[in-house]
Amino acid sequence: MVILVTGATGLVGSKISEDLRSQGHTVHYLTTRQSALKTESNYKGFLWNVNKMTIDADCVIGVDALIHLAGETVFQKWTKEAKKRILKSRIDSTELLLRLLQENDHQVKQVVTASAIGIYPDDQNGKALRENDIPPTANNYLADVCIAWEKAGAKFQQIGLKHAVVRIGIVLSDKGGALDQMSKPVKLFAGAGFGNGKMWQSWVANDDLSGIFIHILNNTLEGIYNGVAPHPIRNRPMMEAIGKVLGKPVFLPNVPEFVMKLMLGEMASIVLASQHASSEKIEEQGYSFEYPKLEMALEKYLG
Repeated sequence: MVILVTGATGLVGSKISEDLRSQGHTVHYLTTRQSALKTESNYKGFLWNVNKMTIDADCVIGVDALIHLAGETVFQKWTKEAKKRILKSRIDSTELLLRLLQENDHQVKQVVTASAIGIYPDDQNGKALRENDIPPTANNYLADVCIAWEKAGAKFQQIGLKHAVVRIGIVLSDKGGALDQMSKPVKLFAGAGFGNGKMWQSWVANDDLSGIFIHILNNTLEGIYNGVAPHPIRNRPMMEAIGKVLGKPVFLPNVPEFVMKLMLGEMASIVLASQHASSEKIEEQGYSFEYPKLEMALEKYLG
């Protein structure tokens, strides 16, 4: 297959692109930088500019499926302007892709778009949240972004394409991201939990997250799937597990919630959120996790 990937240079997108190519597929990717363009036998770049709503229509030539990951990072201070940019980047990029497909001849049959488990209610009781749980939404900014993002993505189905959504959890990788930020203080003997340390952390190894996206493509799946591993863990035990793999004790008291809010502002809601998301639906569709348990993923990325 030929797959068009947005966000292909990011933590998740680069892994998906790498795995697709290793499996014999060809990847077209979109970038805003002329210097980032490459033309290889199975990897070809095209320019787009979401702010100006422009895109090189040649990117869709020969493409069978599309994976849409692009969006401005939520890990920044949530000023009024930043919140507008975060939401606008996701909605406008989706609308630009929709317009591309509506205005040009193409053979695209399937689209897989990203979302996040932040759409679910904050819950510390441990109920495993499935994709069709009602109500499936939280009452905060991140949830509002996810709701709008999924609503925009649903328009791909309205124009006759098969559409799936992956609600992504905390992504663990050796290439940066959440695990890098969590392990840094542990390495300096300054590791600690956050808040009461009881928040559920629904994590996923980047290898498996890539595997989930590709499994959805290969099996032409539709609907919403949680991109999380089968065994979530609470925050304090997760930090202690990181310490165990690194050989560094995690002994400091948890960082109080009010301190987190002073440090991060409204964005602290991401760190303090508690979502116990279920992986059962994607497993029922035949996906087998390479790293189902946290210790396995930590040994892979930190060991």
